[in-house]
Amino acid sequence: MTDTTVTSPSPPRPPRLRPGDRLHAIAAGSIAVLAVLGCILVVNLVNDPSADKSAAAAAAAAAAAATTSASAHAPATGASPTAAAPRPATSHPAAAGTSPSPRVTSQPPAAAAPAPTAAPKHVFIPIVILNNSRIPGLADSARARLEAAGFTVTRTGNYQSAYDVPEPTVFYDEGRLDAAQTVLDLIPDVKQAKSKTKNFIADDPLILVVTRDFSPTTT
Repeated sequence: MTDTTVTSPSPPRPPRLRPGDRLHAIAAGSIAVLAVLGCILVVNLVNDPSADKSAAAAAAAAAAAATTSASAHAPATGASPTAAAPRPATSHPAAAGTSPSPRVTSQPPAAAAPAPTAAPKHVFIPIVILNNSRIPGLADSARARLEAAGFTVTRTGNYQSAYDVPEPTVFYDEGRLDAAQTVLDLIPDVKQAKSKTKNFIADDPLILVVTRDFSPTTT
C-alpha cells in the first residue's frame, strides 16, 4: 500500500493596502477617536461643570495626536519644483558674408564763409587846393598827390580868410560828402572834412586847405 501525501493549500494572503486606502483608514480612525472624545466631553460638562478645562485639554491633545499620525502616514504628493536656472544670454554672430550696417552720424553744417567786404566806392569830382602855410609851393606839391590819386585839380592858390584852419581840411558843398570822404580815404594827411560855410565865396564843390602838417610827398 502506497502512502499518498496530501498537501493542503496555504491560506490566501490578505490583500495589501494601497497608500490611499491606508490614509483613509487612518483618517476614519481619527474621526472615530474625536467622536468618542466629544461624547465624553459632553457627558462631563453635563455631570460636572468644573471638569470643563480638563476635558477640553484632553480633547485638544487627542485631536493633535490624531492629526500628527495622519500627516506622518500621508504619502508625499511630489517634490516642489525647483526654480529654473536662468539661461545665459547668447550672442548671435553675424551671418557669414554679411557686414554690419554703417553707423550714420549727423555732423553740424559747415559755417558759411563770410562774404568778402566790398571795396569802398570812391567818388571823384573837381577840387581846388589852397595853401594855408608859409611853405612856398605846398599847394602845388599837394596837387601832384591829388592827381595821382585820381582827382582833377582845377586850380591852386593861397588861403586868405579870417576863418582859421589849423590842420589839413577838405570843405565840401551840400550833397558832396561822398567825394570829401574819398579825399580822406586816399590822402591820409587830410585830417577832417567839413561842410562849406559862408566864409568861402568860391562856388567850387570841393576845396582842400593844406597846412604845414601836409607832407608834399607820399610817406
